[in-house]
Amino acid sequence: MKKLALFFCGIFFFAAFPLFAQNYALVLSGGGGKGSYEVGVWKALYEYGIAQKVTVVSGTSVGGLNAGLFAIAPLYRVEDIWLNEVPLELNQNGEVISQQGLSNIMNRLSFFPLSELESPVVYVTCTHSWEDGVGSLLNLGVQAIKAATKSVIDYAYRFCLNDETDENEIRNKLLATSAFPGFTEPVRLSDGRLYSDGGAADNTPVEPVISHAPDIILVVHLSNWSPKLQQGKWSCPVIDIWPSEEMRWLGGTMDFSKEWIERNINLGYNDTVRWLNENGFYPVEDYWFH
Repeated sequence: MKKLALFFCGIFFFAAFPLFAQNYALVLSGGGGKGSYEVGVWKALYEYGIAQKVTVVSGTSVGGLNAGLFAIAPLYRVEDIWLNEVPLELNQNGEVISQQGLSNIMNRLSFFPLSELESPVVYVTCTHSWEDGVGSLLNLGVQAIKAATKSVIDYAYRFCLNDETDENEIRNKLLATSAFPGFTEPVRLSDGRLYSDGGAADNTPVEPVISHAPDIILVVHLSNWSPKLQQGKWSCPVIDIWPSEEMRWLGGTMDFSKEWIERNINLGYNDTVRWLNENGFYPVEDYWFH
């Protein structure tokens, strides 16, 4: 009888494990304007008390930008940037993605807190671009070939932003991870090398968070067809969050309109709240000690 009771207790514990986890990792995929979905996810995680338990964040491209933003800015500021600054800045001068506009947004933010934060630790993923400045469209083709023939870890460059004490270098690394080939220029970092968007190398960068031994890894995908990450490959459970509605592949990636952003924030929020409710979570303000 005692063994049976322990067996059922074990089943209950593992079924309810997300409720007891105290150390979460958050992995944010790349996807341009679809990255506003991640803002909605973050908003839900914050309201349900999970964002406060995220100790490490890893992102590629817009996921890298969001990783840095989530670490240094309060939620209301994150939403304001996406809803009001991004539509104005990223579509200026007839560019599909304005690198100068993104730089303008980052220049209004202070990234110094990252070097002082013990948590969350923030990683961004880039790829090494050609040193001779060959056109970025050709570079995209080269990276696609590499992606089909090599391990993503062989040429995915990981940068821990908390280790960087130069605020401008943090901004440059954020510009580099989001330097989408074909539309923006690669960025030269302090090591003298050119880097660009890490999406061709590893668009869903789980690898950097593993050494932090999280209890649970939350992975946010920005397409409906992204493959589920293989359970058992990692040292802890992985929970995938997918958009429940169409995200318009390349069209959604290049869309930084306020309407598209607002729609995606709401979608990310609702999808995440649905998962949280299904797994027994409640908004933190519902607890008596709040």
